[in-house]
Amino acid sequence: MVFMEEQTITYELIRKIQREEQRQPKLTPIPENFFEALAKYLQQKKQLALKDDRKVTLEIKNVERLVEDIFNRRERKILNASIIAARTGIQPENLTSEEKAFFEEITSILKKRRGKMLEKTLKEKELAPMIVFKVDVPAFVGIDGNTYGPFKSGDIARIPEENMKVFVEKGMAEEFKVNV
Repeated sequence: MVFMEEQTITYELIRKIQREEQRQPKLTPIPENFFEALAKYLQQKKQLALKDDRKVTLEIKNVERLVEDIFNRRERKILNASIIAARTGIQPENLTSEEKAFFEEITSILKKRRGKMLEKTLKEKELAPMIVFKVDVPAFVGIDGNTYGPFKSGDIARIPEENMKVFVEKGMAEEFKVNV
């Protein structure tokens, strides 16, 4: 569905956009000034409703529900697109300028967090000490809740440091060091 920037806001147009957002998994095109135009439309309708017109009051409530649904759906789609963009760099289409600013802010936060967490996690795994088992050891659950082993005498492995200390203290393993 393609909209022209200068399209007049009507109840039918709002409903049409809401149905498209409901149907499509990706953001659908909307006029750049859509939410601003909606605010003006609602303001005009509310002025008419002052004359105690029940039909206009009902239409206003329906429009408000549709607008909230459109906003919520687009917001959820933008959040999902931000997660995808933080992982892959793929940018979404059909964002208004305000939505684009929101998307970029969220994506930036996600990229920073993702970078810090992955770097920390991967760095810690790389720095975990290695041990050489001197005896056969059956599978065991490490202090981190992961299962390790079984190991045979001479096997080299990375296990949590706390577990490594126990095996070394009992003489069942020794720290593996690479001489360069």
